[in-house]
Amino acid sequence: MSLVNETPVAPKSADALTDALARWRKTVEAELKGVPFDKKLISKTFDGVTLQPLYTRADLSGVPDLASRPGEAPFLRGVRPLGFKDRQWEVAQTITISSAPQFSSALVADLMHGQNSVVLNPASPAHAGVAISTLADLATALAGVDLAAVPVHLNPDAEALPLAALYLTLARERGVAWEKLTGSLAADPLAIWAETAQLAGSLGSHLDSLAEWTKWAAVHVPQLQTIGVNAALWGDAGGTAVQELAFALAAATEYIRALDQRGVKADVAGARVRCHFAIGPQFFTEIAKFRAWRPLWTRVLAAYGAGAAPAARATVHATTGRWNKTLVDPHVNMLRVTTEALSAVLGGCDSLHIAPFDEVTGATTDVSRRIARNVHTLLAEEFSFTQTADPAGGSWYVEKLTDELARKAWALFQAIEARGGFAAALREGYPQQLVAEAAKEKADAVGKRRLGLVGTNLFPNLKETPLVAVAAKPTPAPVVIARPPVVDLPAAVAWPARFEAALVAAKAGAEIAQLAKLAPGATAAENAIPTVTPWRASAGFEMLRAASEVFAQRTGKRPQVFLAKIGPVLQHKARADFSAGFFATAGFEMLAKQSFDTAASAATAAAASGAPIAVLCSTDETYPALVPAFAAAAKAAPSTVRTVVLAGLPADPAVVASYRAAGVDEFIHIRANVHDLLAKLLKQIGALP
Repeated sequence: MSLVNETPVAPKSADALTDALARWRKTVEAELKGVPFDKKLISKTFDGVTLQPLYTRADLSGVPDLASRPGEAPFLRGVRPLGFKDRQWEVAQTITISSAPQFSSALVADLMHGQNSVVLNPASPAHAGVAISTLADLATALAGVDLAAVPVHLNPDAEALPLAALYLTLARERGVAWEKLTGSLAADPLAIWAETAQLAGSLGSHLDSLAEWTKWAAVHVPQLQTIGVNAALWGDAGGTAVQELAFALAAATEYIRALDQRGVKADVAGARVRCHFAIGPQFFTEIAKFRAWRPLWTRVLAAYGAGAAPAARATVHATTGRWNKTLVDPHVNMLRVTTEALSAVLGGCDSLHIAPFDEVTGATTDVSRRIARNVHTLLAEEFSFTQTADPAGGSWYVEKLTDELARKAWALFQAIEARGGFAAALREGYPQQLVAEAAKEKADAVGKRRLGLVGTNLFPNLKETPLVAVAAKPTPAPVVIARPPVVDLPAAVAWPARFEAALVAAKAGAEIAQLAKLAPGATAAENAIPTVTPWRASAGFEMLRAASEVFAQRTGKRPQVFLAKIGPVLQHKARADFSAGFFATAGFEMLAKQSFDTAASAATAAAASGAPIAVLCSTDETYPALVPAFAAAAKAAPSTVRTVVLAGLPADPAVVASYRAAGVDEFIHIRANVHDLLAKLLKQIGALP
């Protein structure tokens, strides 16, 4: 039986397919009862891709590479002929512990229980991570790790030499041949520049060093990847899938071009690129994103003469995205990371980090890390996603979506190239601006609940205890230890000699900061550029919930809202339920034990409730009679009601104006910005400054 999920090839004439689609659409339009087909059933993603309600083989017209097989260029269907059947993705979990001894203990325990690679991010100005300063620190952090058997991924930020000297010295001291080391020690100066606004030294000097490190490692540490492309920073900042793909392509191309100019051919450099993507919440879009990356990358390398070589088999690390993770109702994060991880697996990632549900706090526990590791095991062992190569391939929807994302990403990549390449675009602030605009669009969708976060802006559970972000611990004052001096080398000293000097200094106990002085090209720093700022979509609602909690602690009760439900249940229930969910997202307590027959009785109860906000819930047909009477009576002295809200929004602006004149202060409806309105109301009652 074939391991490849192939596109169905049963013949069907174009005319027959057209007729069948016409009959289907006619049936659907009859079911819609006058609602426009395009409005109801066609949607558009943040990437600008129009999603159809039905895909057929006709949608594959013009889609390339459908006949290619796994392991064949351009690697649309994966880089290995058998997919994950011969080698599963790496379980590459990041452990968020700063102490080297504690990191080591957690790492060894996790390696004994399912993790099969090491991810170590040394603390730096750009990243929180493990406190690594000397060879002794690194040896402590990696105690108990067999460097010859386990892939180790180290993040050296913009400059590889200091951390590489420590790591290779550690391997030598443990008797591990450098040729056996696997994993990555991949510098990514472009990403560090975008994250921190500045570089220590010029970009050119960092590219010089990256070229020399790659050239040297290709000979001495041939299985270690040396070039990082961090596209996840754009996704975690609110960017779209197309932007992640395009910026990854642009950054990788910048490195390939720069290294080619420095004597490192594309087949050497390309094979040492490790690309890092965040996994977003749109399941099929993310599958398509990972599938689209490989043909795009192959196309670039083909332009440099390496398209069908092993260099084109791009290594992709995936991490579940941070922007949709929440502190409130945090166990929903487990569900989010599970579907995200599945999309990366179906898309063919090479290594994967599945975030523990509490990672968003800045700290994790043994239990949360175990649950996250078990998701890997479930996907591989229970759900058997390792048994079929490219399991999403052949789906008309997935193949079409893959092609559309690839085309849009290529067009954006070309726009960046027209600006002089990725470095020039970063100086201009062009990628940063595009991502900021995408983030703003997503934030608006979250605020208006067009984009839902269950437990946060939809279906909040006020009985659930939120997680609390862990405050960053101040960096302790360094212990003053006499270190051997590291002599600055003349600029003319070649990189191999510099690295040999760094190895000697590392063994003698030099610190990373000292080793950095041995890196070539101590030139003037780059000018500051606009940074890319990570954000979480739930942060605004979490702030409102926290404000309500503080208000409750100060006053003895949550901010309260009185629901004035008038008429029979069928008359008020829909809008009462909507209103309760609307206000609960900010932690308001609903006072809604009964319904009322008249506006006067509802207003009397509202005034006596002590709630500063009253919401009238009934129907559009009854509002003309109810609104003036209720609003006037509810606000009459000595009522505590200061704000009258109407559940619903009349279509006629004149009616809206008349209701406002009668005393209605706000309207809540499906198009309202929930976050902004609730923030305004919390400010009015003194719960927010």
